[in-house]
Amino acid sequence: MAGASSAIALAPDYRILLLDRAVFPRDKPCGEGVMPQGVQVLAELGLLSEILAGGGTAIRGMRYRNRRGVVAEADFPLGPGEVAFGVVMRRYHLDQLLVRRAKSLPNVTVREGFRVTDVVREGDAVTGVAGYPVEVPSQRLVFRAPLTIGADGRHSVFHGACRLTKTFLPRRRYGVAGHLRGVAGIGSYVEVILHQDGEIYVAPCGEDLSLVALLLEERAMKYFKGDLAGRYLEFLKSTAGFRERIARSEIVPPVLAVGPLGFTVDPCYRPGLLLVGDSAGFLDPITGEGMTLALKSVKAAVPLIREAFAAGDFGAEIGRRYAKRRLELVEDLFRFTRLLLAVSRHKSIADRAIRRISHDGQLFQKLLGIATGARRYRDLSVAEKVSLLLG
Repeated sequence: MAGASSAIALAPDYRILLLDRAVFPRDKPCGEGVMPQGVQVLAELGLLSEILAGGGTAIRGMRYRNRRGVVAEADFPLGPGEVAFGVVMRRYHLDQLLVRRAKSLPNVTVREGFRVTDVVREGDAVTGVAGYPVEVPSQRLVFRAPLTIGADGRHSVFHGACRLTKTFLPRRRYGVAGHLRGVAGIGSYVEVILHQDGEIYVAPCGEDLSLVALLLEERAMKYFKGDLAGRYLEFLKSTAGFRERIARSEIVPPVLAVGPLGFTVDPCYRPGLLLVGDSAGFLDPITGEGMTLALKSVKAAVPLIREAFAAGDFGAEIGRRYAKRRLELVEDLFRFTRLLLAVSRHKSIADRAIRRISHDGQLFQKLLGIATGARRYRDLSVAEKVSLLLG
C-alpha cells in the first residue's frame, strides 16, 4: 500500500525502482478497511474510481456490538476533505491493482519476486539496497539511488541495518484474518463485535464476501495452534450473537495470522532514507486505521521528497521534518488509540462504553471524528471520557 502509493505519487517527476519480494496477486492478513482520510488520499492519487470499479465496497460508518447485544451505529462525519465514506477491498485485489497502476507509469520499473537483504551505506547515509531475485538466490544485485523509501512493513530490513530502535507496545495483540461467504446481516458498515478475548471485525467485500478479522490478546492465540483455519471457524461459531449469522457460511481460504501488533520506530529516517507505512511504526489496529495511516505517511513524505530533490540535499534534516509532520498526522489517533485500549482492557467497561454511545449519537460522532481526522482528540472532554467509563 505505502510503497506502490509512493511510486504512483512521485512517478510524474522521478525515475523509480519498486522492489517487492512478493509476486502479485497474493493474500495478506489485514483489516482491509481504508477509512475516509485514506480514501481521500486514494482519490488524490487518481485511484479511487478504479478501486470502486474493481470491486471496492463503500462503507458509510461503524457499528459496535457489546457482549450483551447492545448495538451502536453511526455514519462517518465529513472531515477536512470531501470524502465521508470508507472503502473495503480484499488485499489480494487491492495490492494487485496498485502494482498494476505503478507498472503502467513510464517512470516506474517494478521488480516483483525480489528479496532485499542488505542496505547499502556510505557512513550513516543510505545510498541503496542489495538483494536477489527469489528464484535465483545466487544472483546478487545492487541498486543505488539518492533516496531510498523503505515500505517493507513490520520486519523492515532497515530497522536493524540502520540501527533504528523498534519498541513493541506493552500489550501484545495478534490478528487473525479470513473471509466468509454468506454472512447474514451485512450492511454498509464495518462492524466491531466485542469478545472476551478481543474484538471481531466484520466488513463487506462485495459479491457476498465478508472480511471477518479477529484482534486478540496474546494468550488467546494458544487456541489456534495446530489448526488455524479450523479453530478460526470454531471461534466464530462459539461467539454469541454472531454464530447464528454464519450458520450457512463457508470459509474462502486462506486464513492468516499476524502479530504482535503495535510498535514504534525511532527515528523513522536516516540520511538518504525515509520509512513509510508500517515500517515507520504501527499502532494497535483497534481503530481500523492502519492502511489510512500508511497513506497519510506517504502524503507527509511526498512534498518533502520533492523539496529534497530540488535542493539536492537528502540529509537528516529532511528526515527530521518528515518525522515531525508524520507525528502531527498521527498524534490524535495515537492518543485516541491509547484511550480505546484502556477501555477495551476491561470488558465490562467496554460494554458500558458501547451502551453509552448507543444512546448518545453526538458523542459517537465525535469519537468517529477523532478516529477519522475530522476532530481533534482535545475536543473530547474529561466529562465525556468519564461518561464512556460509566456507560
